[in-house]
Amino acid sequence: MAKFLLVSGAFQGGWVWRDVATRLASKGHEAHTPTLTGCGYLCNGFREGQGLQTYIDDLLNYLEFEELEDVVLGAHSYSGMIAAAAAMQARDRIRKLVFMDAVIPEAGRSFADMAGEGFQQLLAKQAADGWKVNPWPLPMFGVNEERGAWFGARVRPFPLAAFTDPFPVEFDPKALEAEFIRCAKTQNPLIQQMGRKAEEFGWRVSTLDSNHSPMTTHPAQLSDLLHTAGGGEGA
Repeated sequence: MAKFLLVSGAFQGGWVWRDVATRLASKGHEAHTPTLTGCGYLCNGFREGQGLQTYIDDLLNYLEFEELEDVVLGAHSYSGMIAAAAAMQARDRIRKLVFMDAVIPEAGRSFADMAGEGFQQLLAKQAADGWKVNPWPLPMFGVNEERGAWFGARVRPFPLAAFTDPFPVEFDPKALEAEFIRCAKTQNPLIQQMGRKAEEFGWRVSTLDSNHSPMTTHPAQLSDLLHTAGGGEGA
C-alpha cells in the first residue's frame, strides 16, 4: 500500500487530516500529517520572519528525518506552493503528487500574484501587525455549519509573507506523476482555474461533490479518492 504525506492549507495544521488519516490507515496505507512551523499545536512558535521558504524547509526536513521514500505527496489549497517546491527538490523521494483543490505554482509568482486583486484586497483586510494574516471567515474555507465550530476553534494566524513570497523554483508539471482532485462546489476562481490547468497538463482529474475542505466535510469520499490515487483497488 501507499505512503502518504498530506500537507494542510493556510491557517491549519496536521489536525485537519485526522479523519482522512484514520481511514487511509484502515485501508492499509501509511499516512503522515505534519504540522508546519507556527501552525496547529506549534502555534506558540509563530514568529515574524516566517514565510513560504519556512514551510518548504519544514517539508524537506520531514522527508529527511522520517526517512520517507516512494511518497504520495498530497497538497490542499495553499500548500500546493509548499508541496510543489519540495517535490522539485526531493524528486527521488516522491512517487506521485496529488493536488486537492490546490494551487499549482508558477516560478517567480506569489500566491497573491496568482490570485489577483480581489484576493490582495482580502489579504490587506485580514492583515495584522504588518506581518501576519488572521484566518478567513469560515465560509471561505468551505466548512459546513456542522463542522464549523470544530474547525474554527483550531485555525490560527498565518504569515503574510507566505502569500507574498514568490515561488522560488521552476515547477515542471511533467517531472513527476501527478493528479488533481477538484471540489465541485468551490467558488474560489483561482482554485477553479487550477483544475483547468491540471487538465491542460494532461493530469488525471477527479471531481468530488464537496466544497473546498473535503478533509473536514467529506473525509470518507476524499479517502476513497486518495486510496485510488495511491494505487489501491476496491475503494
